[in-house]
Amino acid sequence: MTEIPEHLLKRAQAAKAKATGEPAPAEAPAVVAPAEAAAPAEAAAPAPVVEAPPEPVAPYNDAAASRKKIPWWAAGALLLLPIWAISYVGTLERPPQEATGVLAEGAQVYEARCASCHGATGGGGSGYAMADGEVLSTFPSAADHVVWVARGSDSFGLGNSYGAPDRGRIVQGGMPGWADVLTTEQLIGVVLYERAALSGSDEDAALAEALDHAIEVGDLDLHGHLDPATVTADEVEAILDSVAHDDGY
Repeated sequence: MTEIPEHLLKRAQAAKAKATGEPAPAEAPAVVAPAEAAAPAEAAAPAPVVEAPPEPVAPYNDAAASRKKIPWWAAGALLLLPIWAISYVGTLERPPQEATGVLAEGAQVYEARCASCHGATGGGGSGYAMADGEVLSTFPSAADHVVWVARGSDSFGLGNSYGAPDRGRIVQGGMPGWADVLTTEQLIGVVLYERAALSGSDEDAALAEALDHAIEVGDLDLHGHLDPATVTADEVEAILDSVAHDDGY
């Protein structure tokens, strides 16, 4: 069965009514189907949302949040800084430990009073050499050596001999006497330095250690001065023997 379109039916009904003189049937109102039966024609506008004010931030939290962060590469460098510091300190030279004792004091006196004539290492100059056993050959006895340094060439007299006879040393002048300037400890110290450090005498090095011990324990006081006019080798020998015998030298 074929369905006749609605508009053709309306047209046929109108023609029949016109022919018979009957009024045309009224058109049924068009029914408009809503898009959604239950939905309102227009969605209601949402109610405005009022946001609550933010909580106040404590000053210390705000400072922490706004503080600039350390870059990752800087953090790595800071971690390596202690290692670098330890390595750097390890490359530094330590200052030499200051020597003490009779020989150390003698070294200071030699540098200040004797090196200009006898050389910084005892090699000689305007004065005789001290190194390589030279001073030991001239003065086999440390006491005679001390007396020479204490009195000087003027006290011995020009043209007179001094030291070991086989050396044939004749006083020519120029060697000052140091007894008025240096203490007894300084005089003995510089003589033992010349003999032990410059000429390599182990015997005199041991004597210096014995003197250090006697001074340290208070058995010996050498702060006074020798008398250049009266000092003798026997007087100096008595000082040296006092510590040599006590320490088994």
